[in-house]
Amino acid sequence: MRKKISLLAICLLWSITQLSAQKLNQAYQHWYTYFGTAQLNKHWSVPFDFQARIRNGISDKGQILSRAGLQYMPGQKAGYLLGYAYVTTYSDGAAAWFPEHRIYEQFIYKHTAPKFSMTHRIRFEQRWVGQKTAVHTDVQSWKYGHRLRYFNRTQFPIYKEQKATPFYLALQNELFMNMWNNKINDKFIDQNRFLVTPGYAIQPNLKVEAGYMNQFIQPATGDKTMNHILHLAVIQNFSL
Repeated sequence: MRKKISLLAICLLWSITQLSAQKLNQAYQHWYTYFGTAQLNKHWSVPFDFQARIRNGISDKGQILSRAGLQYMPGQKAGYLLGYAYVTTYSDGAAAWFPEHRIYEQFIYKHTAPKFSMTHRIRFEQRWVGQKTAVHTDVQSWKYGHRLRYFNRTQFPIYKEQKATPFYLALQNELFMNMWNNKINDKFIDQNRFLVTPGYAIQPNLKVEAGYMNQFIQPATGDKTMNHILHLAVIQNFSL
């Protein structure tokens, strides 16, 4: 299993290197994220997150995302979720914020081994993106599209004298695929995100991470872009 995980990481890094060799726009961003899970009872919870994605430093506009859902986990490994997200993205060309509404369905499967834990996530999104122009700053119409996302995260605890420490290392990748009759983006591969990040468990239910994310984007119009991102995250679980 360790060889398979190492091979996967090498393949992901090789893919990023190949994409870098292509003619791409290069950009730098900071992402500030908070991931919370409010546990209602043994089986039901409310996962939610808030993200501020800032371009070219801390002062430029970028994207603001708020998301929440209701999750049911019949056991320790699998979970089902129905959720909603509201996203606003700033366009330099139109000098305006573009709103987006999302409804999404999600399946999660977790696998734990002595020296690592792995999470698989499949998310299917229904998206409505508002359309504006430089002349009309109000939303004139909405574009609709389906998107499928596959997410994999593998987390390795860091040991000292054969005992696990509060430190860990996580490898994460998520592939975004536009589906049939997509009016937002007709490209099949929408984007890919690869993250490598160290983390620290302040408490068993509270973690902080600071790592590097590589984001490849293939927009409907314009050049392909590769974003180099400083990704800062707080992850918290609590009971209501």
